[in-house]
Amino acid sequence: MAHQTCAGRYFSPWEPANAHTPKVTRRFEIISTQISLDALMQQSILDYDAHAAHLDDGAVESTDEGWEDEDDVISEAPSPLTPSPASSAASSRSNSPPPDASGSGSTPLSIPNQAPAPALDQSAPLDIERHRRNQQAAKRRSAKRKGNRDTQTPYDRVLDPRYPQTHREETPRSAGFNLANAPISAGGSWIGRRSKKATFRTLQTSELYDDGAELIEWDGINPKLVVDDQGRIIAVLLGTPEDPDWADVIKEAVKAMRRARRLARQHGAWRPGTVHRRGPQFLLTSGVSLGGGQKRPGNLRNTRFFRRLIRRLLKNKSIRRIAGFQSSGLALYAPKLYHYYCTNLRALFEHHPELIHNFDNSIFPAMSFNCGDAVAFEHCDFLNLVHGLCPVTSGGHFNHQEGGHIYLKQLRLLIEFPSGATVLIPSACVDHGNTPIQPGETRYSITQFAAGGLFRWVAYGFKTAQSLLAQAGGKALRDAFDGMPGSRWKWALDLFSKVDELEADRAAVFGR
Repeated sequence: MAHQTCAGRYFSPWEPANAHTPKVTRRFEIISTQISLDALMQQSILDYDAHAAHLDDGAVESTDEGWEDEDDVISEAPSPLTPSPASSAASSRSNSPPPDASGSGSTPLSIPNQAPAPALDQSAPLDIERHRRNQQAAKRRSAKRKGNRDTQTPYDRVLDPRYPQTHREETPRSAGFNLANAPISAGGSWIGRRSKKATFRTLQTSELYDDGAELIEWDGINPKLVVDDQGRIIAVLLGTPEDPDWADVIKEAVKAMRRARRLARQHGAWRPGTVHRRGPQFLLTSGVSLGGGQKRPGNLRNTRFFRRLIRRLLKNKSIRRIAGFQSSGLALYAPKLYHYYCTNLRALFEHHPELIHNFDNSIFPAMSFNCGDAVAFEHCDFLNLVHGLCPVTSGGHFNHQEGGHIYLKQLRLLIEFPSGATVLIPSACVDHGNTPIQPGETRYSITQFAAGGLFRWVAYGFKTAQSLLAQAGGKALRDAFDGMPGSRWKWALDLFSKVDELEADRAAVFGR
């Protein structure tokens, strides 16, 4: 049975694809912390045991809705992440494609910078027949790659064995945190603990320093791993792919989001100054979720006008490359968690063929576009899977050393977040936000996520908690699924890889 993405691409989850995560040759640094997630987790359970019956199943905020082309190009951020075209061309970095850029076969989609064609030697006869054969062969290869993409699924991706071998481990640096202490809802660790109140403000770096935050200087290129006091990888500063054209990819994605915001404003679908829980930016969301009163999983609802905007964004090749890179980052640094996503989301989409994927090269079922120009308020995405990781890619024109940092409050980390860089964070159990950017600067972001309610729906036999409890023996079944308060969370902690076990976890999941 064929599925269709929001961009109109068909593929079959029944036919495995030999998709590979491309090789990346950068080394990563490890940021260790002394924080224990266990105590925070226990406190959360105590706080919410009495209210478990009233918690939502889990979902994400829906948004409202615009389109025209424009020729302006977003300027690059004044950071080492976005070098000039000349320096990019001269860079010694290898020209490998971004992880999961196409997700098909052993040669993923890449759009490298092309060198100028050499001048034709007019004295030599032009071999027309050889040129024709080469063109035909190229067309056949292109058709084969397209056919693989049209029949592939996000659930059958494997890791290129060359990729992990090119990394080295550097001295760990702890965030002073234990993942087991992360706040979750009571009754089974499916979603995060509901925020008591929204902050509706951005925090200055001085405020974060006063609260004990440590600055992590980052070029936005080379990976860094954040580990808790047990050595579990709880956040990843993924960096960028090694494509010299990645800055162009980010600029094209930003340009598309700017168009969407401008059209929404022109059509009266959005007004500047509109503020929601995550900030004053224009936000679009797309994908599959469950919660907020929904009786079953469904595609996030948007007006017709907003659906037009979202379809255009999802069809954008640069945005698709970003989504694939984000998904591959999860596979590389959290392979057991990635496998957990694959197993449950495969079951979900096969049981509900009416659900629509955003992309065929990303495991995440939903995403949001921060269409600028603002940064995010401090918040916690408590309806997301509490033991999941959410990728965020930054874009725009801003000085990342002066503003636009991402901070993880419980980890007390203040991280430089340049334009074009990607991070993976535990968004459902750690409060996070951005520091303000400077006047005249712009910032955009692309985030993917998974609602915790989707995983609970699958575990409960494709039922809500209320439906499960309504049937005979339902309470016993729910207790069997959830276990004692905190027990499932302890199991979920094992889905996070430790640095010294990462290679073995990759081999166990991907068979390499």
